[in-house]
Order: sequence, then C-alpha cells, then structure tokens
Amino acid sequence: MAGLWDEWKNVETKERLLSCTMLITEPNHFVAEVHDRMPVVLRPAQFNAWLDGSMGVADIKTPIADDYLRRRRVGRRVNSSRAPNDDPTLIDEAA
Repeated sequence: MAGLWDEWKNVETKERLLSCTMLITEPNHFVAEVHDRMPVVLRPAQFNAWLDGSMGVADIKTPIADDYLRRRRVGRRVNSSRAPNDDPTLIDEAA
C-alpha cells in the first residue's frame, strides 16, 4: 500500500509527533463491487520508484489490476469499535 509519514514538532507544545496517511484511488472493477474507493496498491516492481520519488502521478492514480487482490467474507464484528484491534479472530472467514 502506498502511504506517507512524517515526524514533526508541535510548535506550541514542542511535542514530537508522528503522522501518516494511506493514499486512496478509484477502485478497480473487482473492488468497485463492494466499495467506491481503494488504497493505492504498489507491485514489488514499483517499490523503488515509490521510495525514491520518481513514480509518476498516473502510476499512483491507476488502480491495481483486478486479478491482483482476493477477498473473503468476514464477520460484522470486524467493524465494531468495541472489538479489540489485536484480536486475530476478526479476520477469520465467516461461514
């Protein structure tokens, strides 16, 4: 997934902060069946260009090929704010 991070200092509190974001693009046809956007997914051949800043905007905005991803049904609990984030059963396949 393509993302950005930064470390900066709050000018008022002098506290050092880390922040990050995930880049989002239009969905490919596969993802569009379930959602109206998707993360930018980089293929291994793109890693160096992403990391050294030479990747073009068109490459970043182009969704990954439909056959690159897989999906499976998970339980509704995965969306619960009450479920612990580190619970490995959240991604168990639903019946």
